[in-house]
Amino acid sequence: MSNQTLSEKLAFIGIQISTPKIASRQKVWIDIEKTIYDATLEIPSDPRLLSLLCSWVSVHGERVIVEKLMRLQKKSSSPWLIALAIFAENNGFHKWKRLIKKQEDEMFLINKELAKSSIQMKGEEPRMHENNFLIPLGSIRLRSRDALTVRELARANAQYRNRLIYGAAIRSDVITAIEAGIETPYAIAKAIGCSYEPAHRIFGEYQLVKDLKSS
Repeated sequence: MSNQTLSEKLAFIGIQISTPKIASRQKVWIDIEKTIYDATLEIPSDPRLLSLLCSWVSVHGERVIVEKLMRLQKKSSSPWLIALAIFAENNGFHKWKRLIKKQEDEMFLINKELAKSSIQMKGEEPRMHENNFLIPLGSIRLRSRDALTVRELARANAQYRNRLIYGAAIRSDVITAIEAGIETPYAIAKAIGCSYEPAHRIFGEYQLVKDLKSS
């Protein structure tokens, strides 16, 4: 279990809140999807996180394993993860659509009446209102300096780097976990948030190839 703060975890996945040394980043397992999910839970108390996450998704949304977010969402729903998914789908990352679900209650970043008044004057962020998110147009501010580039994040983060090699899939994360020194399929499955079967199968395949190389 990592003792890093949310800001440190966000910096680890390439969101520029703070800048821990890259060397320290390599010594802990901080999962991309779990960090995104945890950050969305904090949006009601820190609305700026939505813009930060959207800035990151606008660059890296294709390399997120949506199935892992769905597993987290199934355990305990994060409404603002849905808003992030709407943004991602609006920006061409269509696999995020699987996370979108209309909320029963209206969700807003600021005072509800102020949000409605701002929407009347400015309009709304696309497709938010139809899913019960009251987000005035312009509330989501995308800034390039808030997220590392693909090259920068690949250099700093092994989990992301392997997704460039193997694709945004569980296989990539299992291999990253093995390379990080997580020693059993059970521990790997727990760390990366997948079921035991793929962790066990991919672990065995990796070990087989490793043995062939050494023989």
